[in-house]
Amino acid sequence: MSFSHSAIRIPVLLFILFCGEAIIAQEKTTHPCFEQPNGARDAIDRLPESPRAWLVEDAAYIIKPEERCAFLHLKTDQQREQFIEQFWYRRTVEGYDVKAEHYRRIVFANEKYGGQVAGWKTNRGRIYVLFGPPDSVDLAADHSRPASAPHPGADTYLQAVETWHYAHIQGIGESVDLHFELIAGRVDYALAPQDQFLLEQSNLYPDSLRMPRFPKIRFKDLEALVTARIVRDQVKFTHRIDFAAATHATTLARIDVQIPCEACTRDGQVVPSVVYPLFVRVSKPSGWGCSHFGDKCGYSCGR
Repeated sequence: MSFSHSAIRIPVLLFILFCGEAIIAQEKTTHPCFEQPNGARDAIDRLPESPRAWLVEDAAYIIKPEERCAFLHLKTDQQREQFIEQFWYRRTVEGYDVKAEHYRRIVFANEKYGGQVAGWKTNRGRIYVLFGPPDSVDLAADHSRPASAPHPGADTYLQAVETWHYAHIQGIGESVDLHFELIAGRVDYALAPQDQFLLEQSNLYPDSLRMPRFPKIRFKDLEALVTARIVRDQVKFTHRIDFAAATHATTLARIDVQIPCEACTRDGQVVPSVVYPLFVRVSKPSGWGCSHFGDKCGYSCGR
């Protein structure tokens, strides 16, 4: 007799310094950030590797021009760390975890659209990071040539045109279609020129981000228990951590928490399904919490 386990996946952001060349973001400010023509580029070059990667990779699509300018004028790593904390704090909206969703999208884009370059750098990756998954996708095949796999071992094939449909994108409008055209001789897509122009004329900073609503913390009693009276090994569970690189500055850690199935027995009998009230908090070594959520988690036990 064998029993299944309950798996609870928690995205946790780990900021780790990697060696590698960061992309230098273009300066698209509506006001001069530096008096010198190349002042912004020079300031980026002078940044330490980790904050430079955060600026031109992690936040490249969502940082406002004035925020980027302010970041480039900071003098110390401590100031930059405080800026990054405030950057995400300003984007905190009740019911939304913008930071976690942003990095989840980057990792998904890397896994789905990556090849010779990181997936988030591709046209489809950029749109996915900005707006999330489309409501529907239409594929238009070119019957004059066979579809090609994006990379060896891929389970999908590239068609001549992909059309992503969004019911609504704040800052653009209702019923938005974005068209991706297969680049000749390459296994990648380019956003159609008219759609690229549409994005350039739209306000995409950062309140326009299309974010899903996350459940609120429901079990305040469990939150208080974890905060004040948690006892090590009081709850028996196992866990596995998988790491997925997002950018040169950030790694997403996926944590699977597994509750032994013996916990779902009652009077020696296996209960078909169990629903647990659940509060999870992941803390840094310093003790500060970096991720938490509360909801009901259910799983089934089987033979």
